[in-house]
Amino acid sequence: MILVFGATGKTGSEIIKQLLARSASIRVLIRDADKAAYFKEKGIDVVIGDANDIAAVTLALTGITKVYLVLANSQHQLEQEKLITDCAKKSGVKLLVKQSSLETMIYPNNPIPKAHLESEQYIKSSGLNWVIIRPTFFNQMLLMCAYNIKANDTLIFPMANGCVAATDVRDVAEIAATVLTEPGHNNKTYDISGTEFLSFNTIAAIFSKVLNRQITYVSQSLSEYRKMLETRLNDEWRINAVCEELNSLSTCSVNYVARDNIQIILGRPPRSVEQFVEDYKEAFVKE
Repeated sequence: MILVFGATGKTGSEIIKQLLARSASIRVLIRDADKAAYFKEKGIDVVIGDANDIAAVTLALTGITKVYLVLANSQHQLEQEKLITDCAKKSGVKLLVKQSSLETMIYPNNPIPKAHLESEQYIKSSGLNWVIIRPTFFNQMLLMCAYNIKANDTLIFPMANGCVAATDVRDVAEIAATVLTEPGHNNKTYDISGTEFLSFNTIAAIFSKVLNRQITYVSQSLSEYRKMLETRLNDEWRINAVCEELNSLSTCSVNYVARDNIQIILGRPPRSVEQFVEDYKEAFVKE
């Protein structure tokens, strides 16, 4: 049985879909009891509890052979992941798969990559078999821009002249399901990204092509983006960390593309930004 942490998040929910398609036996640890019915209807075992709670984590790990670990970025993420790692080892887990970040290679001193990197090191030294999956900026983050694209044909994001080799959440989920259900991946790190660096002017041009109307990129100030985050998140540490991450990406200092692992593992190229816009078109068309 596979235990999935973060199953209600964007990546976790996609991983659940992929594992169900492979007829995997799944358990989830979730905090919100109101969401249990959704998983139970799909034949998924549910434990209600928090990743901070050693008793809940230990219960969730009972009878588990493999774990997928993706937690929301937070000030306490590292200690949560260490706790889960320790409990997994005690429970006899055979494989721990952690979703990390490609930014650990590029901005290792930023708060989010720093926590990921220290967690990676802890997992690797634990004695468990492990796989590390490192995606970068997600295509699905562009869904945050949907309102302005629909309302006034503008792609507004605080990226200045920065470039991204965006990863699609669905590719991450497919790789995760593959390493959890197929042999040959133990103790490997997979960096994954899109095929090329794209500026946000280029991304706006892709939106224009797919939506068949002119979309213009407008670089939002980081202070304005912070105000938006403050309406959505009640976590000052996370708000500061996300803003620091975006500020680093906006400098266009990233020069690493890791597209080969998607091709090698999945036998196809990564999903492009154009494919993402096509697939999610309904989110961007005018009402």
